[in-house]
Formats: sequence, C-alpha cells, structure tokens
Amino acid sequence: MKYYDDQGNELNIRTELNDMLGELYDKLDKMTPEERMSWYARGMYIKPLKYTQEIDNTIYIVRTSFNDNLNLTVYDTVERITSKAI
Repeated sequence: MKYYDDQGNELNIRTELNDMLGELYDKLDKMTPEERMSWYARGMYIKPLKYTQEIDNTIYIVRTSFNDNLNLTVYDTVERITSKAI
C-alpha cells in the first residue's frame, strides 16, 4: 500500500514515523523528569480508547485495549503495523 501527501508526492511511512518519533524524543529529552511526567499524565486515558467514524453510511467503531504484561514498545508496535501495510 502506498501513501501520498496533499500534493500527490509518495510518502515513505517508516521515514515519516521515524522523523516524528525523533522529534518527540528530542522534545522529551529536553524536559525535566517532572515536566515529562506531567506530559505523560496529560496523555493518559482512564477509559479504554474508542474511536467512531461514519464512512459511506457505515459506522465504524474502533476500541483499544492494552496488555500490561507485554514487553513491546510503541516503536515496536508501529514498526510491526507499518511493515504489514507496505
């Protein structure tokens, strides 16, 4: 599967994700431990995530759950998903 930007240029999803993650890591690296914990706390969800979207009169609902016993990082998960999509 190929992805394109608004101008029709082909995107390399792995490169794009690596760039975004690199920027995030740089931002987090510059924070104090207290600032990082505050940043993480703002992004935490008490309830499982639920996303609903209607496409062509069909409603799609995506729910997420997390297994606390897994040793995978977010990077590992994104890499696995994108490798299947390409």
